[in-house]
Amino acid sequence: MPDTLTWAILLGRWKDFAAASLALPELGEQGRWKQAVPHVIALQAVTHALGEIGELDLPDIPLALDRAALAVREDVLAMHAIWGDEPLAVEAAEICDDAESALALAQSIGIEWAVASPSLLASHPGELALALAEAEVVDSLLVPTPGVAVFESSPCAHFVPSNWDEDLVGEVVGVIEDFLAIGGESGPGVLVPQRQVYRQFDFARGGPVSDLVVPTAFGLVSGQPILVPAIADGQVCPVTLPPRRAVQIDPLPVHFVESEGDLAERTA
Repeated sequence: MPDTLTWAILLGRWKDFAAASLALPELGEQGRWKQAVPHVIALQAVTHALGEIGELDLPDIPLALDRAALAVREDVLAMHAIWGDEPLAVEAAEICDDAESALALAQSIGIEWAVASPSLLASHPGELALALAEAEVVDSLLVPTPGVAVFESSPCAHFVPSNWDEDLVGEVVGVIEDFLAIGGESGPGVLVPQRQVYRQFDFARGGPVSDLVVPTAFGLVSGQPILVPAIADGQVCPVTLPPRRAVQIDPLPVHFVESEGDLAERTA
C-alpha cells in the first residue's frame, strides 16, 4: 500500500462529509438521519477500506480486520439504536448490509492461485496437508478435487494464513506452488477473498458446460464444487481419492461472479 494511503486515512476519508449534517432538523426522520451521519460515514469508510485490504502489507491484515469488525459492529448497533423500535430506513439498512457484506468478504482474504495452462489436474493433497498442518502456519487451504481438472483462469488453490509473517507465508507459498506444478501451471499468488469454483451441468446436453467462480462469502451455489478443503481451522480434512480413471473433458469456459447482484442474475 502507498505510504500516503494508510488504514487510518482510508477510515477517515469520509469524515469531511459530516459538516452536511449541520443543516438537518433535530426531530423526526431527518433528525434520526442527523444523528446517524457519523455512523453512516464510518460504515461507508470501512466498506471502502475493506475493498482495498489486499493492498496492505501482510502483517497488517489481521489487525485491520479486527478493527474493521469492531467498527462495523459498533456502528451498526448505533444505527439500530437511533431508529429504536422503528425499522431502519431502507437506505440506512443498505448501508449496514453493505458494510457487513464487505467485512464477510474481506475476512476470507488469502492467497489465491489461478490456472495458467489449458488445464490443471492436481494430485491428492494428503501429504501436503499433513506437512502444512504440522507447521501451524495455515488456517485454511482449498485445492482442486483430486482427479478433477480445472481450466485456464480458474482459481485452483486458496491459502489463508494463521500467521501472517511474510517469511513464513513465503515458505508456505513455495510449497503450495510446488504441489500445483505437478498437475499444471499456475499464475502467481494474489491476495483476494476466498472463492469457490462450481461446475455447471446441462444434463440435456449430456454433461458439464461451464465453471462459475463465486466468492464463498456469497453462500452456496448450485453446481459441483471443484475446490475442496485440505485444511480448515488449522486441521487436516479428509479428501477423497481420485478415481482410478480420470474423466476426460474438454476445457470449459470460466465465468466470474463479482457481486451478489451479478450472482442473482446468473442464478435467476
